[in-house]
Amino acid sequence: MHSFRFILLPIIILCTILQSCDSSFNTAADDGFSKSDSLFLGFHLGMAQKDFFDHCTELNKQQKITQGPGGTTNVEYRIVGEYDSEISMRFFPTFIEEKIFEMPVTYSYVAWAPWNRQYWAEELLPKVLEKYKEVYGDDFKLINHPTQGKVYYKIDGKRRINLFVKDEQHVQAVFSDLKVEKRLKEEFEKSQLEEKEPSN
Repeated sequence: MHSFRFILLPIIILCTILQSCDSSFNTAADDGFSKSDSLFLGFHLGMAQKDFFDHCTELNKQQKITQGPGGTTNVEYRIVGEYDSEISMRFFPTFIEEKIFEMPVTYSYVAWAPWNRQYWAEELLPKVLEKYKEVYGDDFKLINHPTQGKVYYKIDGKRRINLFVKDEQHVQAVFSDLKVEKRLKEEFEKSQLEEKEPSN
């Protein structure tokens, strides 16, 4: 139960922050969930864990992806020719009930260095945002997060995309399944109520 709470608490906090910053979050999430579950490279929200690893194996055979730093929990895809310099895209999903619930992704210039300011994340963010608008639609909204700064987000059916500067080197994107998130939140709140009820 404690590990379940450990996963849920950041989700609840993020939901609360987003709802307080923009009331359209709540209405968009409750208007019914469409099949907008596509991610990238053939991955999608709700994808079975086994299918994810099988697909990674196939992409690796095609030399499209490699294992990134961190062992088997980090996949790297090198993007060449789409930006002004080569980009490292690294990702690995969070699984709930052995299905993809969330997909955190980081982008960074391969040529990044502390002294190369043109390759810092703050320079990369608007370029990644433009690519995301081309792929996922241009109606991204902006909120000012208390700790993450500017966060661009888009809600499309059950899929939410958050995009922001993680640190000097990395741009962070997070794809989330709102349908699962809503269920997890309800289960968490129910468990909290059950704990408060007096035992016989």
